[in-house]
Amino acid sequence: MKKTILVYKNIGAGCLNLMIGSGSRLMFTAMLIAGLSACRKAGFLDQKKLSQIDENTVFTDSLNSWNYINSRYSNLSYSWEPNRWGRGGVDAASDEVQSANAPTEQETYWAGGAINPSNVTAEIWTITWQQVRAVNIFLKNQARIPMTANTKKLLEGQMRFLRAWYYATMLKTYGGFPLIGNTIFSDGDAIDLPRNTYEECLNYIISECDAAASLLPVDFVAATGNPADYGRATKGAALALKARLLLYAASPLVNASRGDDPARLVSLGNTDPNRWKHAADAAQAVINLGQYTLFRRVTPFFYNQFLNGLTASTPNSEAVFSFLPATTTQNNMIRETLANPATRGTRYQSTPSCFPLQELVDAFGMANGKAIDDPASGYPGTGNNMYLNRDPRFYASITYNGGLRFLNGKATDQPVWTYTGDIPSSPTNDASISGARTDGIYTATGTSTGYFAYKMLANNVANGGVELNRPRILIRYAEVLLNAAEANNEFSGPSSQIYTWLKDIRDRAGIAAGTDGMYGMKANMTQEEMRIFLQRERRVELALEEHRFWDVRRWKIAPQVLNQDLHGMEITRASNGSYSYRTIVVRKNVFRDNMYFFPIPQAELTKAPSMKQNPGY
Repeated sequence: MKKTILVYKNIGAGCLNLMIGSGSRLMFTAMLIAGLSACRKAGFLDQKKLSQIDENTVFTDSLNSWNYINSRYSNLSYSWEPNRWGRGGVDAASDEVQSANAPTEQETYWAGGAINPSNVTAEIWTITWQQVRAVNIFLKNQARIPMTANTKKLLEGQMRFLRAWYYATMLKTYGGFPLIGNTIFSDGDAIDLPRNTYEECLNYIISECDAAASLLPVDFVAATGNPADYGRATKGAALALKARLLLYAASPLVNASRGDDPARLVSLGNTDPNRWKHAADAAQAVINLGQYTLFRRVTPFFYNQFLNGLTASTPNSEAVFSFLPATTTQNNMIRETLANPATRGTRYQSTPSCFPLQELVDAFGMANGKAIDDPASGYPGTGNNMYLNRDPRFYASITYNGGLRFLNGKATDQPVWTYTGDIPSSPTNDASISGARTDGIYTATGTSTGYFAYKMLANNVANGGVELNRPRILIRYAEVLLNAAEANNEFSGPSSQIYTWLKDIRDRAGIAAGTDGMYGMKANMTQEEMRIFLQRERRVELALEEHRFWDVRRWKIAPQVLNQDLHGMEITRASNGSYSYRTIVVRKNVFRDNMYFFPIPQAELTKAPSMKQNPGY
């Protein structure tokens, strides 16, 4: 296909111009071309006038059709974004981070148990239906696109995967929803549809994943010979999404019957252990592709995997599916803007707004692979040495008192100071010495927990320093291995294969193998011991990647881990330079039984009375 840049201008009030070409690298913006999606908020299956979508113009031209496909990728990370609700996203509604948001923000509603149909945001509901309608318009018109049959197959595969992706986000958020197939609603249509069961929605999405997998190549660039196709959905992405869906379906939250859910909107109606086998087989199908390996290309491996994989020339062997955002300056600094210490802030914001909790810090074990509550770990307890010799993933994820970070004007990384108390008075302009005045706990611009997030941040993106375009990895191979390990353990107990997968993950992380070659793991674990181990390993490996919020729900441990006080670490410096340590409560978290799923926004129920609300709301 000819490598041409297609330019749309003045395409509608409120929409920004977009320049995307079929030969350009897949960098997607949130602004969609030619009015193909909403430029304003919309409700359930919001109908746009068909005159806003000139189907003859779009689908009788190959370049227009490619751009139509490209624009469907624009919202891929809408559930995952750290600024989804302002500061911290769903990570701040779990036991991972504390947000600096106001009491009327979503994270605060969730953390305080105050979420309800009237105050819940509707972005998942709204964006999903916008994108599904756009996919259905494509499927209606694909036959007349002037392309070869093989190219049309690649387009259809992407679109059916993307529809599955958006629907999968709906399913984990709300449970069952109205299934509309390929229907395209028009202006004036009365849309009052009941919700389908969880199982019906699950089966539909799985069938879409299977269809997409049959249409898509394992390696898109190899299939087309065009490096510009790097980042498109692949067979592996479709199979990995299927595996994640089946893992969730096998988990205790929905793999059960519920007396308060007779319509089976948020449950499958019975407990079937074979669902774990289906999840295990699905994860194994991804592994069997032989396409993915844990990232080991640039050291330190665990830290650098999140900064690689933007183009075919800088591939990330671990990235099964990624969102490649537009290369705008502020977009590429969003995580640094939200998480950097103020002394290392970006040009857009010098005040950080989401801070890791002590519960997350304590989940990281030691460099020998042992948990800190294991007497054999060597953990010294709270005090001066509490951050020494920790799991290397800790240093790639958390900035702690004395942790080293880039600082403008210094030749080497300098310590970040989060303490309170006696702060050196001179030199006050040297953050490496007196930075606690800015970053310390209880200061206006400092941390509220004693920590800053570091995972996925570029160390030198600070104070106007260099900017780094990087992908947002939505499915990575480590998750696939953890999914496979969990499903296999639940179905048939621990096995040598599970240990092999875990050793691979821990070896890449930098954990010491030990004289027994077990990377800190206990040999011959029982099924329950392996379950607990896998839950902790998943928490550490996938920290701050939008998994914890959903994991504690599907495991049904949310009442234990979320319905309690959550903590930070107050470190006080004395005038003689010594430190004292005290665990402090930073949030009285509340979890109610109805909070396993989101409520359907009340505005949507008002428009569609046939839809039932989720239990407890």
